[in-house]
Amino acid sequence: MALADYFSKDLLAISQVLKKGTNTQLQDALNKTVVGIAFDDDVETLEGKATLDMTVRLLSRLYPKLIFIDLSAKRPKLINELTKLSQAINSKIEIVEGNPDVVVAIGRTPVTSSVTSGPIFYIGSDEWNVKFSSWKPVGSGSSLVPFGAGISGCIGASNVFRYVFKDFLPDVEFDEEFSLSLITLQTVSVEESPSIKSVVLDDFTLIGFGAVGNGAVWALANSPFIEGKLTLVEPETLALTNLQRYILAEESYIEKPKIDIARDYVKTPSLKLNLFSGDWVGYLNSEKIWLNKFVLVAVDNAKDRIGIQSSLPKELINSYTENNLIGISRHFDFGNEACLICTYMPNEERKSHSQEVAENLGLPQPQMERFIRDYLYYNKPADEQLLKMVAAANSIDYSDLKEFEGIPVPEFYSKVVCGGALMELRKGESTISVEAPLAFQSAMAGILLISELVVRKGKLRKEELPVKTDFYPLLPIRNEINPYIYSFSL
Repeated sequence: MALADYFSKDLLAISQVLKKGTNTQLQDALNKTVVGIAFDDDVETLEGKATLDMTVRLLSRLYPKLIFIDLSAKRPKLINELTKLSQAINSKIEIVEGNPDVVVAIGRTPVTSSVTSGPIFYIGSDEWNVKFSSWKPVGSGSSLVPFGAGISGCIGASNVFRYVFKDFLPDVEFDEEFSLSLITLQTVSVEESPSIKSVVLDDFTLIGFGAVGNGAVWALANSPFIEGKLTLVEPETLALTNLQRYILAEESYIEKPKIDIARDYVKTPSLKLNLFSGDWVGYLNSEKIWLNKFVLVAVDNAKDRIGIQSSLPKELINSYTENNLIGISRHFDFGNEACLICTYMPNEERKSHSQEVAENLGLPQPQMERFIRDYLYYNKPADEQLLKMVAAANSIDYSDLKEFEGIPVPEFYSKVVCGGALMELRKGESTISVEAPLAFQSAMAGILLISELVVRKGKLRKEELPVKTDFYPLLPIRNEINPYIYSFSL
């Protein structure tokens, strides 16, 4: 089987989107599907190369069987390089021959029926415009702007996902044909993109190098026109389950500091890196920098967002993912406009953390919530009593959980539930409600973060957008006033 060693996290992410289908059924859908990635001479441009790179990085994380199709039949060396990249991401992946079941195509060359009888998703870009068609090639532009190129790869991956799991998605729809401007964030027939040769960003800070942060650093590293100094703040090491959606991560980085990935990947001479292995509070205390002019936020919890906003950066852009949603929020005038915390004010009653932990462990009874709360509050280790209760509640063997005995319950929960292990051990359909976005969602959120930064610094937007813009990446984008891209004020 060519499913990745971190497939348990993939399974958790898939289950959050589909909400039905047994573990075995979902694995079967993957194992029986061969995904093709086709390309032509357009991959010689920066935009085409960026689209191909993003597509390979995304599809290699989930699909066990890939085919690389050189429509120009003159790049065997490139196919070898793509194969090595896929295998670095998932050492169990199979690069096969034959006819794929579904194809993502980059360039201007049509994919013929002799290649596949399945659907073909043509992706590409033209500077600031994302381009897509299910009917004909859309090509790649020749600019130095990688943002539309990267997002086209994300949308191509989204359509592949919808195709592979079409039997488990209600009312599934595929994208048909559109052009999306990253300046206006609207679909257009023809959109004049502002030419850009260089943008000086000065000093700016990216907080968080998780899945969204990976997408952001990918965008920065593929933007040769950017000048500035990036401070990257990240305290953690890379875990196996992170590979599910960290587009820059490879298996060789497991158990190494996450910031090592950025150090190795960013080669842009005009972009200087200042890497800090610690959290935001630690960075502020260490560097004694209390006036941060521009901060990019790529963290996934309210506590960290509160801490960031309370340090009062002058300008701030925040990018986030939720189940089936990608969002950008802009905070440029603190005191007069909505701050970062205003964006996350709850509008409905929510479960407590201990209640969520108890329910996701299969222990939803009120007395179990109180029982779990005691473990969490005192940071008690997972003992035999707790592990046997969790095993019995989920109809699994105690021996499958015994390796986690002795570690603190927060860590146990992170590895077993958030890491997807319990999801893989369970039989039948999932009831776990942990957020685990898919790789293309996180990558798109990160690219949008940098796109918004460059738009802001380059003064490329004629009219300011409202505070928040949300995208729905599993729904089709249409060439009209778009119900799936929604901007609003707070």
